[in-house]
Amino acid sequence: MKTCILPLILTLSTFAQDTWPRFRGEDGTGVSSAKLPTKLAEDTLLWSSKLPGPGSSSPVIWKDKLFVTSENRDKKTIALICLDARSGKTAWSKPLAVGDYHLHRFNNTAASSPAVNDKAVVVSWFDGPSNKAMLTAFDHSGSKLWDYVIGKAKTQHGFNLQPVIHQDQVVLAHIHMEDGFVGSVSLKTGKDTWKTNYKGDGEKTSYVTPLVRKTSTGHEVIVASHAHGVFALDFATGKENWSLPGTMKQRTIVSPINVLAGSGSKDSLIAVGCKSGVYFTVRPPVKKEEAAEIAWRMKGKTPYVPTPVSNGKTVFALSDGGMLTALDAKSGDVKWTRQMQANFYASPVIADGKLLALSREGEMITADVSDGYQELSRCSLSPGPESEWSDATPAIAHGKIYIRLGARIDCFGTK
Repeated sequence: MKTCILPLILTLSTFAQDTWPRFRGEDGTGVSSAKLPTKLAEDTLLWSSKLPGPGSSSPVIWKDKLFVTSENRDKKTIALICLDARSGKTAWSKPLAVGDYHLHRFNNTAASSPAVNDKAVVVSWFDGPSNKAMLTAFDHSGSKLWDYVIGKAKTQHGFNLQPVIHQDQVVLAHIHMEDGFVGSVSLKTGKDTWKTNYKGDGEKTSYVTPLVRKTSTGHEVIVASHAHGVFALDFATGKENWSLPGTMKQRTIVSPINVLAGSGSKDSLIAVGCKSGVYFTVRPPVKKEEAAEIAWRMKGKTPYVPTPVSNGKTVFALSDGGMLTALDAKSGDVKWTRQMQANFYASPVIADGKLLALSREGEMITADVSDGYQELSRCSLSPGPESEWSDATPAIAHGKIYIRLGARIDCFGTK
């Protein structure tokens, strides 16, 4: 009997790690224990799947299913696509009519990454003709569950909203140039659980992915925006727990992360930032009568688009122009810097302690960052002609890395 139970436990333990449920994975950490091949080439390519069209959304994974979106500018649609994560074969594809709307030249209609759990996958998109942002949920077989009208969105660069699923609630941060909100929608019904309104400042849209942080009494949703600084709302009620207004100079794109996650510490330091050299950590209050405070600020070339990644001890902040800065997670002291000689919009990730960064030019850089910077490989992945840049953050599951390159996804691992 014992010989049957032990393999079962080991199998369940391994299978439980085979998810990458949102942008940047579990809890948005961007960290995996998977041992990936150092060189991504023909001998480590497990499969390559052509998508119906390009886009910059990141793939998300739930066990044997991978979900991603692609755009078709001619048909004015995007498609939510489900692939078999082990073979790359298409299981189903569902079109959504987006129409025409204004976009920055580096943005696209398939920029929003889906979110998934064991029950459903949700994707946000923009209905251009009606000028309304939408959220749609499907079950894992591709049957539509519901549509939710997020509402109007006034932006300079176009729509991009990354939902997060937590405890069967879909968390949205929809703060744009006019009135917006942070809200929670029931995954089961597609109805509002709560909605906290935030007035826009007429200038800057927030593109951050919310962070759901565990507290001593429950959970809270952390968001950053130019108009409101950084703030946290109670996950159950939407009531504001704390805020630091006036801390953002410009548009916010880098998403909030807990830089102490993975360190074993019960404390949290929430890193946030924006354009124009702003990146800092916040120490959330422990008691109601306490206030949030800034713990440390980063100097130098701060990230604007790529969200940094932390192993709990060191924060690796990668600027758009390729300056990689390693900072002590607790103090913010700079340990070392490295010019990567490339440009980046995709966020770096960590696998088995190694840093992986996908450049806009389509190179995957793998480095040992355990003691300084030692580049292990720089592999050209030859993006296709459908997309000029490679801007999607990779996903890691099943001991493999899944890389979106314009209109295709490549899966690399040990054969």
